[in-house]
Amino acid sequence: MNSKKSVLAVSIATLALLLGTVSPAQADWKADLVTKGTLTNCIDPEYPPMEYYSNGTSGKIIGFDADASAALAKELKVKIKQMATSFDGLIPALNAGRCDIVWTALYLSKKRLAVADGVPYLETGPGVVVAKGNPKKISDLSFSLCGTRIAVQGASANEGLVKEQDKICKDTGKKSIAISSYPKVAETVAALLNGKVDGIVETDVACGDIVNKNAKKLEVAKGYFLGDVSFAVYMNKGSALTPAVKKAVEKLISNGTLAKIAKKYNLDPEKLTTTGEPI
Repeated sequence: MNSKKSVLAVSIATLALLLGTVSPAQADWKADLVTKGTLTNCIDPEYPPMEYYSNGTSGKIIGFDADASAALAKELKVKIKQMATSFDGLIPALNAGRCDIVWTALYLSKKRLAVADGVPYLETGPGVVVAKGNPKKISDLSFSLCGTRIAVQGASANEGLVKEQDKICKDTGKKSIAISSYPKVAETVAALLNGKVDGIVETDVACGDIVNKNAKKLEVAKGYFLGDVSFAVYMNKGSALTPAVKKAVEKLISNGTLAKIAKKYNLDPEKLTTTGEPI
C-alpha cells in the first residue's frame, strides 16, 4: 500500500512539472541569470519604433521593446541590461548563454520555438513598402510578387516567407522573385529609394515607420501574406525564467503598463496580446 502511495505521489509530481506548475528550479530562476541581479536582453537597435539608438547610431537604446523589457525587469525586481546584438546573432547569443531574454520584435515562429521558449506580446503581420504610386501594382503578398524585385532583412522570417512565395511562383509557371537580402532594414530602404528593388517586405510596424519617414516617396501596398502573427519575447528552451516572464508579461498587459509604452511609440495598444500562433 505504501509502495502504491509512493508511486502515486511521484506520478502527481511528474504531472505537475509537465503542466508547468512551479518547481524548485523555477523558483530559483534568478540564480541562472547571466549577471546576478540583472536581466540581460539581446536586442538589435536597428528597428524603429521597436528598438533604436536615441542618437541614430549611438547612445541609449530606446523604443517599445527596450522600454517594455525594462518594465519586465522592474516587475521581476531585477535590473535591465540591453546588449546590442546583430539580427542574425540574436537566438544564437541566447542559446550560448550571453543573454537571458531576446525581446526585440521577433516573430513567434516554429523554427525559433524549436530551440527557445516564446511568450507572445504584440500582434503584427508582414506588408510591402513600394515606391509612391505602386508602379509594379503589387496588390498582395502572393502572385503579384512574381516577377518583381523584393528586398528583405537577411535571416528574418519575412525572408523565409518571400522564398516560399518565390517557390510557388516557379511551381505555377510564373516569373520568379528576385530576392535581395540585407543585414539591416535601413539598407532595404536605401535599395528601394535607389530603384534597385520594387518593394520591401517588412512587419506592419516597420512599414509604418519607413513610410512616415519617406512619405513623399514611399507607400504601403495593400494586402498581407497571411493573417496576423505575433512578436514574442524568447528565453532558452525549458528555462526556469520562462514561466516568470509569461506571468509578468500578462500582468504588464492587464495593468496597462505596456499599453502606455505602446502609445508612447505610436503603436496600437489593442494589438497587445498574450496568445499567438507560430508561423
